[in-house]
Amino acid sequence: MVFDVPVHDRTTLVVSAEGKGLDWVLEVHVGGDRKTDAELNVTRYARLGIPEYFIYDRDRERLYGHRLASPSARTYSAIVPQSGRYASHVLDLDLALEGGRLRFYQASAELLTPRDLAAKLEGLVADMASQRDAETERARAESERARAEAERAQRAELEVERLRAELEALRKKS
Repeated sequence: MVFDVPVHDRTTLVVSAEGKGLDWVLEVHVGGDRKTDAELNVTRYARLGIPEYFIYDRDRERLYGHRLASPSARTYSAIVPQSGRYASHVLDLDLALEGGRLRFYQASAELLTPRDLAAKLEGLVADMASQRDAETERARAESERARAEAERAQRAELEVERLRAELEALRKKS
């Protein structure tokens, strides 16, 4: 990442053309020589004055962070994780590995990727559909209870009518 440079399409960043170098680097190691990232680039990027350098070793599920102690420093200090999170002062974010994935946090809030956001929204929609289905089932059951109660009341009324008629018939015979 490079901050404070004009935004435009470019295939490479040329420091002499931009007037400044990288502010933050994240290398994702997926194969090849780990020594390049873990040793050589740590030394090289510190000498170049890149304030922070992170390495995410995906295969080993490890995250490493390095920071220059001051703008004039030319050797990195290791960033020590706090509760599993690596603080990036340059980004004002925390980085962490969770479930085999690199996550970014601002304070305690996780910054969601579009895929994570879509999954969360799908879960909410599914929950709402489930709640709607449960409410529909409750309404159906209540309707069934009310119908059964109305039928019982109607049968009771018919029985009362029949008994009155029978009583009336007995009175007339007497």
